[in-house]
Amino acid sequence: MMESQEYASESVAPADVGQWLRAHGWRRVAQLGDIAQRWQGEEAQVVVPMLESSPDFGLRWSEMLGLLSKALDTDEAGILLAISKSGSDVAEFRAAGQIDDSLPLGDAATFIDSVRRWMQASANSVLQPRSYFGHSVPDAARDHARKVRMGQTRRGSYVVPVISRLPILSPEDEDDAVLFDEVSYQPFARSAMLRLAEGLGTLRDLTHGVSAPSRSRITEAVGAGVSSELCEAVANTLETESIASLDVSFSWAERLPVAHAPRAVRLEDGAVAVIREVENFLKGEPVVGRQTVTGYVKRLDRGEDDQVGRVTLRILDNDKARNVTIELNDDDYHVAGEANTERKMVSATGVLNRTPGRALRFTEVDQFRFLDDLPLFVD
Repeated sequence: MMESQEYASESVAPADVGQWLRAHGWRRVAQLGDIAQRWQGEEAQVVVPMLESSPDFGLRWSEMLGLLSKALDTDEAGILLAISKSGSDVAEFRAAGQIDDSLPLGDAATFIDSVRRWMQASANSVLQPRSYFGHSVPDAARDHARKVRMGQTRRGSYVVPVISRLPILSPEDEDDAVLFDEVSYQPFARSAMLRLAEGLGTLRDLTHGVSAPSRSRITEAVGAGVSSELCEAVANTLETESIASLDVSFSWAERLPVAHAPRAVRLEDGAVAVIREVENFLKGEPVVGRQTVTGYVKRLDRGEDDQVGRVTLRILDNDKARNVTIELNDDDYHVAGEANTERKMVSATGVLNRTPGRALRFTEVDQFRFLDDLPLFVD
């Protein structure tokens, strides 16, 4: 049986418990620094230990789970599952074909490795949409693929649930609080899962039609998360002897509702040849997709005779506040100046350049405007 402290560090964090209790009508009535919180329900109280490095954390965590399971008339595993699901996005990969409750070992290995590669490819695309990544995989994408967890397979066909826990974010600097309060921002783990759903859906639209996709459609798909690596992983799975189709369904964390999010996509082995064609095209075409970043203007810099102005934006990147430099024409620079003076949030659409060891740069700017001009959700 997994130890309680291991549950806390790998599946549910103390902050997750507080969020879950609040969502279910409990009130926080006391707090002891960063050590513990006391929560009041209708008929019970519970102390939530917060400091995982505390010597008695495991004991207090077990006591908390015991009290909650008694108060809510369920077992401790049910409590942990409910908390985990409320703060996690889940993608279920269902393989169908010559399958009962098992797969040939080689096909299962291919399938699970492909799932890992899909998660990494979607994280890559959030950081910088590209047609082909090769060995240039950002550390953040590798870390994301390592952090997501695989649940138990389901009966009836072969299903691999992938659980992506959403962190509870907070600023390290008071000036950056506005970034974390911005309702359009999604944690990196959520953005990666959304990009996976978008990328697989776009790949299906490209490859399951009556005609082959055009070069321009394939190029445009890069911005939606389609990459050579994503295509290769999908094709590898559908080319196994026992898997004829793949259904991917998504459920989104209750704690962070999302509008118009994809729910399911189906990919079939009859499209493998076209998927391989898209894969090979993207591998040979160095396409970089465009991105939109949001943030506040931290610094302005333009000489008297300069045609362009240099602006430093403060944005959230992989859940951390970072500076990104951007050069703007005269009109956009005036927008940046007004945003700086009036403390307005702005958005920029273009190409985000990531060079290891160097500052982020934003180039080829298509749009620069106040964030109020953007819709909060795009269907």
